[in-house]
Amino acid sequence: MTGLGLYDPTLRLPAAPPALPPLRLAGASVEPPRPAALDPAHVGRLVRTALKAVAAGTAYGEKVVLQPGEPELLELLQSPALDSRFTQERLNWKLSALVSVNERYGGVKIVGSNAYNRLLNLPRSRSTILLFDKLTMQPLAVYDGTEISAARTGAYASIAVDLFLAGLPSFAVFLFGAGAVAEKLVADLQAHHGPRITAVYVKSRTPERAAAFAAEQSARTAFPVIAVADQDRLPACRLVVTASNAREPVFDAASIGPEAVVLHLGGDETPPALIRSMLEHGTVMCDDVHSVSHRNSQSLALYFSRAGRSLEAEAGRYQILSAWQALAGQCAAWRRPALLTCVGLPVLDLYVAQSIHETLTGSPRAVMGAAAA
Repeated sequence: MTGLGLYDPTLRLPAAPPALPPLRLAGASVEPPRPAALDPAHVGRLVRTALKAVAAGTAYGEKVVLQPGEPELLELLQSPALDSRFTQERLNWKLSALVSVNERYGGVKIVGSNAYNRLLNLPRSRSTILLFDKLTMQPLAVYDGTEISAARTGAYASIAVDLFLAGLPSFAVFLFGAGAVAEKLVADLQAHHGPRITAVYVKSRTPERAAAFAAEQSARTAFPVIAVADQDRLPACRLVVTASNAREPVFDAASIGPEAVVLHLGGDETPPALIRSMLEHGTVMCDDVHSVSHRNSQSLALYFSRAGRSLEAEAGRYQILSAWQALAGQCAAWRRPALLTCVGLPVLDLYVAQSIHETLTGSPRAVMGAAAA
C-alpha cells in the first residue's frame, strides 16, 4: 500500500495470563501498511548508499529519544516489581523520533519500544515511517517500519566485514541475541559474505530461543547456525556481534581473540576492559560519532561519560572515526582488533522507505508530477 490510509484500529492484545497484573492501556493499536519482504542484499546496498550520502553532505538527520525511568512504568503495571527476567534484560522503554532528509525526500520514523511487550505476545519494538516530498513537504506514504528498522540495522554486519575483514577468506561469527535484529543480521551476512562464513554461533539468555533461532536460520543459510550454551567458541570467532537487550556486558574482555572485530548493536553489553584495550591497541569506530556520543546509552559512550568525559570530545585523541567517513574513503581494511558501535542513523530508514515508495509508484517524485499535471 502507498498513500496515507491506515488499517482499521484493532485491539489484538491477548487476554493477560493470571500471573500478570491488570494493565491500564491507553487504547487500541493502529496498524499502518507493511511493505513486502525486504531483500537483504538490496537493503545492504541502500545502507551503504545512505552512509556515503552522509559523507557527501547530501543526507543528514537527527534522533530524539525519550526514555523515562522504570518507576513510571511500574505505576502503569500496578505492580511493585517487574518479572524476574528483567534483572538481566533492560526494559529499554523508549519513544524515538528519527528525522532525516536527502536530495529528494524527507522522512520521519517513530519508534515505540518496551521489552515487557514480550510477556503480552507483542513485538518489543514497533516503528512507523512517514515519507515526504522534500520540496513541498507533502506526505507521500506511511509504512510500518519495524522490519525496515531491523533490516537496516542488520546490514551493519556486512559493513563491519567490509571494513575490517575484507582480506580474510573465511571466518566464524559469534552472535549474542536471537531477536529480530539478529535474524536480519544473519540474512545480511548470507547475502553479502555467505561463502566466506564457516559458522554462526548464537547464544541467548534463553537456550530454547537460541535453539529455535538456529534451526530457523540454518534452513535459510549456506553456513550452519549453531546454538551454544557457553562461550567456548568465542575466542576463535573473528566477528562478534552483540544484538541483545542485556543490562550488563555479555562477555569477558579476555575471551575476545586478538584479531577479532566486535560489532556492538545493543546497550551496555561490551566490558570496559575491552574498550580500553581497543582504544590503546586497535581500531574504534562508530556508525556516527556524534550520534553515539549524544545518545550516551551504549558501552563506548558510557565508558567516557562515566569518567566525566565525552566520546565526541575524545574522538580526535583516540582517532575514532565514523563509519560513513571510512566507507567514503574506500581505503584498505582497518587494523584489528576493532570495535564498531552503531546506534542506527535516521537516513538509513529514509533510503529504504524511498526505495519501497519508488518501486511501488514506478516513478520518483510522484507528487511533483501530479502537481505539474
